[in-house]
Amino acid sequence: MIIQKNNNIIPNFLNEQFFKTVIANKIGSKVFELTGLDYSMGCNPGDNHLSYVYRVQATYRKKGLGTQVGHFIVKCVPLEGDREEFAEMDIFQKEKLMYCDIIPRIESCLDDIKTAPKCYYVTTEPIATMVFEDMKPTGYAIADRVNGVDIDHCKAFLKKLGQYHAGSMILLEKDPSLRESENLKHGIFSSVSFSKQTLAIPTYMNLSRLIEYASKWSGYEKSVDKLKDFLKNKNFLEKVLDGIRISPGDIVAICHEDCWVNNILFQYKDNVVTDAVLIDFQGCTRGSIALDIVYFFAVDVELSVLRKDRNQLIEDYYYPALREALEKGSYKDIPTLEDVKNEVKKKAMFGLFGVIMVLPLISMKRKEGADDTMEAMKDRKKLEKFADLACSSERVHESLKIFLKDCESSGLLD
Repeated sequence: MIIQKNNNIIPNFLNEQFFKTVIANKIGSKVFELTGLDYSMGCNPGDNHLSYVYRVQATYRKKGLGTQVGHFIVKCVPLEGDREEFAEMDIFQKEKLMYCDIIPRIESCLDDIKTAPKCYYVTTEPIATMVFEDMKPTGYAIADRVNGVDIDHCKAFLKKLGQYHAGSMILLEKDPSLRESENLKHGIFSSVSFSKQTLAIPTYMNLSRLIEYASKWSGYEKSVDKLKDFLKNKNFLEKVLDGIRISPGDIVAICHEDCWVNNILFQYKDNVVTDAVLIDFQGCTRGSIALDIVYFFAVDVELSVLRKDRNQLIEDYYYPALREALEKGSYKDIPTLEDVKNEVKKKAMFGLFGVIMVLPLISMKRKEGADDTMEAMKDRKKLEKFADLACSSERVHESLKIFLKDCESSGLLD
């Protein structure tokens, strides 16, 4: 048995016995010999705020098949200390439900379409832990979060998002009980999380700094006055919540709700983007399909795409994928393209929230954001310094201009 930790600090419980269980689940047999474990870190500092992620390559021998290699991602979710307040959001139980029950059922509603990695093992001892297939060996990787993704990445993702939404809509129609599921009642952005200082403080801190910049922009005076009122009355997050809640006429799916770059894996073949899948389903909720669309545009795409390609991407990639999958699934009352576009306009406030709270955080260069951890977010001085730097970028400012215009034109700032 060869174990290589490669100078990484690996929890003791991620041992030989642990991976024997994982492999047994993967291959459906306990008759094999585990011969090696090779560990590496699965993400960099600042890349994942709620979890510790490890990449593990396991070699094993099975009679008649010779030496086999299993590639795994291990995600540990400690819900104590600085992360304790996330426990009441049930993020681990929700993700377990999604990977072990709902996603397989969504994919069964689709025509041989993969929407997420397979989950091989879930345990709560000694801490909440999930093990997934590592899709890196098949060409999947995370894209550029600093500059945002180009139009080819957008095409691949929005096509897959349309298929995922369609599968979940078909599932909700087949199983109406999911419409009442407490586990899907709210997502990672909700009245629960918005009441936490960990999210509220940086949101209003960023809002304050961005108001200072926006006050110097010609043509944004009315929007800035309304942002100042949100800051003064501390009701910006309440306004965002109004947009997140399901309203009459919404096209409802099981939304991911946190489609930022690090929660998407893109597949590359000869440097061409060929596919995309979603990961990190801890924030899923029943909600408008537009939440995922506007959030993706707000926090993931490069400025050139954001400025001129949004409608075309919805028309040519998201909607055709949604409609085709719904038709194949014999879904009743398929929404029109105009229905989808109107809903995207109606939910623009969630995009504005993404620009103000999330984009500054994730678009910083890796070195600048290296201290972007849950622990650092508890330190007021570090947080203020971080907000000053995060809110100063051109990408954030130009994205803010676009979403302020979107919200103003739809009357969402009133």
